[in-house]
Amino acid sequence: MWLCPLPGPLYTVLMGYKEAPVDEARARFSVIVRSLCADYLHAHAACIGAAAGGPPQLVAPVPSSHRPDGPPLARVDGLASRVESALPGGRWSPQLLVRTGEPVGHMHPSAGAFAVPPTLHPGLVGRRVVLLDDTYVSGSRAQSAAASLRRAGAAAVVIVVLGRVLRPDRVPAHADFLRTLRPATALDDVARRCGRCLQTTAPTE
Repeated sequence: MWLCPLPGPLYTVLMGYKEAPVDEARARFSVIVRSLCADYLHAHAACIGAAAGGPPQLVAPVPSSHRPDGPPLARVDGLASRVESALPGGRWSPQLLVRTGEPVGHMHPSAGAFAVPPTLHPGLVGRRVVLLDDTYVSGSRAQSAAASLRRAGAAAVVIVVLGRVLRPDRVPAHADFLRTLRPATALDDVARRCGRCLQTTAPTE
């Protein structure tokens, strides 16, 4: 949804809603996460549907790599109803994926790191799924989750993340890329073109 250079205010929000040591701070950051996510999905539902081959039918948050209490986004109060409102026909499905215990490396996706519970397989086969995550660094976790959904029968999986993490202080290519951009757009400017809006007619999937 947004580029997320480090350090920066968006990264503070995306970490704070799940890791801030004070309950009040986590709640405040969660309100921002809910608003950013819902507003973006409302503005770009057609783009997501185009990427999925049709309107999404299921929306699943990516489980945490190490937290035992389920996907962090599933604990954001009110997010489920806002997502379903933004993507009509897309059912919020926070239990669709579970961790198996197989590790996911920073640059090494693993199709066995997540699993779909057997009781949920029939409702997944042939469905279009949006896989929702808060941050994307190397993509290993989200890609591992997507592979598990496809192996379990999903017809299409579209990964949508709130923040694409960039490290201009460590990665020269990130610094070079950021220098090519115009001044940062306000986070509430969801009407701007997204990556799908900008996509050419050349096949990229």
